Amino acid sequence: MTTTEYSQKAAIYALLGRIFISELDRQSLEALQEHEISSIFEKLQEGSQNYLQNTLWSKDEIEQLASDYCHLFILPQKSSLSLRASHWMTKDESANLAQLEAIIGCLDFDKSLVNADIAALPRDHLGVLLYFVSSVYRSDNSEIQKLGTQLIQLSLLPWILRFNDKLLVSTTNPLYLASGKLILELIDFEELEEELLQKNE
Repeated sequence: MTTTEYSQKAAIYALLGRIFISELDRQSLEALQEHEISSIFEKLQEGSQNYLQNTLWSKDEIEQLASDYCHLFILPQKSSLSLRASHWMTKDESANLAQLEAIIGCLDFDKSLVNADIAALPRDHLGVLLYFVSSVYRSDNSEIQKLGTQLIQLSLLPWILRFNDKLLVSTTNPLYLASGKLILELIDFEELEEELLQKNE
């Protein structure tokens, strides 16, 4: 894989990390409104491009989106949609989290991505995990870049299907529906790439 391809994947994982890390602000919404980005979401969830580009995003509309985020992810007793991997993993799967901590501890992440706010959250938070994958792919070190797949295997694959199944029946918000589907698309792509690499070795 080329440096450009790693950089492109890093940008997508960072974008998803921003969507799940907290409520979106106006600046983040403006980035999502860009045609290239909103069209990706539209391919996965009909109506998401119209939602992103044609909503006026007044203060009230941004507050409504923040309320959607809160009711989905901050108040899990209402939706059961905790953003923590440990909430979804079985006891055996949770053993991966210790290995994940060891990998993360050895990496020198881009501090502009993994900032103090992210560092204060649990390491198994979905938004944080997506940022970690993004940081790995953004590295100039080819050996670190290759850890991206390992991070995904440990941190996302064991539980993300359960999370997404619940997400798809818990909201009608096209942004969050499309975001969940984009994670699945990325993971399918990562698994296919890994299979091809193993065949070529």
